[in-house]
Amino acid sequence: MRTHMLCFAFAAMIAFASAANSENNGSSNDNQLPESLEQKVRNLRTDLEAKGYEVARGAWNLFRIEDCKFALETIGNCLGNNPAAPYLIPSVPLWPDEFVDQNMRDLLGPTPGDTWWTYRLDEREALVVLAQLPPPGRYFGIQTYIFTREGEIDTTDEIYQSVTDDPFMQSILFMMSPNPSRALVFSSIGNSNNNVVIERQSDAAFNQQRFFIITPDAVMERALTEALLRAGVPDRNQVFVEPVSTDLGRLGFGSKADDLMTVMRYSLPEDEAAGDEWRQKRPLAILRVRDTNTARPTEPYPKPVRDERIAKSELGFEGDVENLVEAVKQHWGQPDAKDGPFESLLLKVDLIGEHCVRRPMNCLGDTQDTDYQISPTESIDSGEVLAVAGTLGTATGNATYTSLAPNRIPALVGVTNVSDPDLKGSASSFSETVGNTDKLYVYYFARDCGNLPNCREITEEMVPPGDAIKIIQRNYVVPGSTQGPDPKQLVNPTLIVFDGAKRPSSR
Repeated sequence: MRTHMLCFAFAAMIAFASAANSENNGSSNDNQLPESLEQKVRNLRTDLEAKGYEVARGAWNLFRIEDCKFALETIGNCLGNNPAAPYLIPSVPLWPDEFVDQNMRDLLGPTPGDTWWTYRLDEREALVVLAQLPPPGRYFGIQTYIFTREGEIDTTDEIYQSVTDDPFMQSILFMMSPNPSRALVFSSIGNSNNNVVIERQSDAAFNQQRFFIITPDAVMERALTEALLRAGVPDRNQVFVEPVSTDLGRLGFGSKADDLMTVMRYSLPEDEAAGDEWRQKRPLAILRVRDTNTARPTEPYPKPVRDERIAKSELGFEGDVENLVEAVKQHWGQPDAKDGPFESLLLKVDLIGEHCVRRPMNCLGDTQDTDYQISPTESIDSGEVLAVAGTLGTATGNATYTSLAPNRIPALVGVTNVSDPDLKGSASSFSETVGNTDKLYVYYFARDCGNLPNCREITEEMVPPGDAIKIIQRNYVVPGSTQGPDPKQLVNPTLIVFDGAKRPSSR
């Protein structure tokens, strides 16, 4: 229970957060909504409060690569953030009778006023997001996660045992939260509402006003949908629901209840300037709403049903990738260069939210909108050049966008991103000896690229000396689907480690 002792010096804290946010994670009380959307927020709040609901308004915060410093302080790593998509994460006020876990305060950096990154959820409660969606881009999605859960790590778990040969992966997947009595699980509660889902239901997504209800109670869903229509939303097909199944989540405001976090992703805008302007303005509102009628029955949702993953099989390109690896080695004059395959995290450690949360295991902020392949761990401190050779998901029909993200290890910070426009055509110079190079790529990472084409430099500021690198490949949303590709139909990339002092003269 919150006490006066916990309500410490909020005026000073607000002043501190305001000053810090201007320099750090871009949090702001002043999310800049179009007047038509702000009017809907006012109408909705007035309507709900008149009917006896309690309503509290939160804020939206931008979480970027540079904000990983906060996560490193509180969690110890940055959870493998995707540098292609700075995250937008709401922070919400806590209810007066909600347990206050001081371990979670400023979890990802300062937030405006008395708002928190995580929240608990009552059985008669909902969050309502009113959004002006961003300009057109490759991907948009909003998804809610169980962030921590009361419990201990089970060292007898089969996945825990399967990664005993990889202490780093074991320590990331099985870790406690900032609260030593709670496991960090960061597990999705179901399918996301992404741009494909939004367009299928409402005919358009980008540059549109759309509305989202996150709740464990179908009664709240119906009541809030009707309230949104009264507030000025023109059609119920513009309202999207994210059910929180009681089969999955532990509800309530007590210390043993789950805490949750909601995350919005927006990647690769067609117009970078317009996309950045949207991120800075954050024309989004979030309201916490709870029903004060605690006597009425609730209507819980059943356990989540995941949409099926599909893919166009890449298995026929497996030989081409092997030939490309050998051709690149020959070009470098280093036929014995070390190489190793990426691993599919979905197949190796089962990154599906409801599976992770019950172990408990860190699901790394999973989303079924993508697949993940992760490379072996390597250093570039002695002048090594890392090459990645693989199939290009956007060329094989298995991705709306593909990205390669070098991660600093052990901090698990995604430090930079290379996306499919940079990868496209990068294998073409090997077409005389390798087939289907239009479906393949080869890309390099090094401290100093020099004249090496298709190369991204990894500075010591990104990855300090002594730290290592893992590269994560993501393929987001198969065209014609709402999900990422089926990893069983993909060919995992290969990492090659070259002696950078013996560079080829071309390609």
